[in-house]
Amino acid sequence: MKWIEIYEKLVNIDTGPDLPLEGKLRRTSFLTEILEDLGFRVEKREAAYVAFRGKPPYVTLIGHLDTVFPEGESKRRPFTIEGNIAKGPGVCDMKGGVVILLESLKRFLQQNDTDLCVVLNVDEELGSPLSGEVFKEVAGMSSHCLSFEPGRENGELISSRKGIISLWLFARGKKGHASRLDEGANAIVELAFKVVELTSLNGRFPNLTLNPTIVKGGAESNVTPDKAEVYFDVRYYDDKEYEFLEETLKRLSAVHPEANVSYTLKLRRLPMKEDPDFVNIVKMSAEEIGMTVSFVRATGGGDVAFFSQNGVPSIDGLGIPGGKMHSEDEYARLDQFEDRVNLVVHLLRKLGGEKNVR
Repeated sequence: MKWIEIYEKLVNIDTGPDLPLEGKLRRTSFLTEILEDLGFRVEKREAAYVAFRGKPPYVTLIGHLDTVFPEGESKRRPFTIEGNIAKGPGVCDMKGGVVILLESLKRFLQQNDTDLCVVLNVDEELGSPLSGEVFKEVAGMSSHCLSFEPGRENGELISSRKGIISLWLFARGKKGHASRLDEGANAIVELAFKVVELTSLNGRFPNLTLNPTIVKGGAESNVTPDKAEVYFDVRYYDDKEYEFLEETLKRLSAVHPEANVSYTLKLRRLPMKEDPDFVNIVKMSAEEIGMTVSFVRATGGGDVAFFSQNGVPSIDGLGIPGGKMHSEDEYARLDQFEDRVNLVVHLLRKLGGEKNVR
């Protein structure tokens, strides 16, 4: 099957959040046949396919098969090509990256060989709650990690990623008649003060951001609310930023004497740390085939962090460049496909060592 046929078939398969993980694995099982044809031994895990070729330490290639789009989305707007632009649900994030991964392996293995592992999971958009354990296991057997999340529209690669923190802030007050301010303690007012206080931290550090995205509170229009809560999407990179946030939260206090505030803090994804030596290897690989690449720090988290945090040299953004991810306007740049594949093939040759040439 040609890569463009795999691409179309994959995009036209719904793998959204309303489908059970087993259903996503079943719908994408044809990819295991492709990997087996390339000489991989494929294992089906609870939320991922894991494929091995050779023995550890492996050069590990990772990607995810799930999207954020609901069931029926691919029928409503299937895979289409307009000039050099491909569209469809997940066409960039990251079914296009999976196709680049497979095509790169196919071309590499035609004349080369090395010890390889591939992990394709189906719960990345959910935070990888189950496949995270698979990634930790494979990271302990890997020499390098290549991640195929989308590249930037201009072709930039990703050398590092922020970590993700979930923060819920709760306020408890006292009910009262809404017209009698002295009889109640308004939980929404307490939260309002805290939202202003916490969002004022934005800009204090280069990478720490706090954005309130969900607010709940109040039951009746004429009753002072005694309960309210707000969710913050928090991103960070350095440990000192995380520690600063914790210390700030510990010092929060209510304004009204009959109110109190509390919080829960959950680390959802660790940051992907930059490996300067590996970045230089990628730059050299690109230069050797006449390409120039640049790198950015992504604000979003990714599975590559499981490897980076384990000391495995890692690079991300090797997937197809594009934009408008997680929206109906999502697109991928097909004119960048060959450059991406050529870069990955050359990088695999560079990392292959003595097993490189058959």
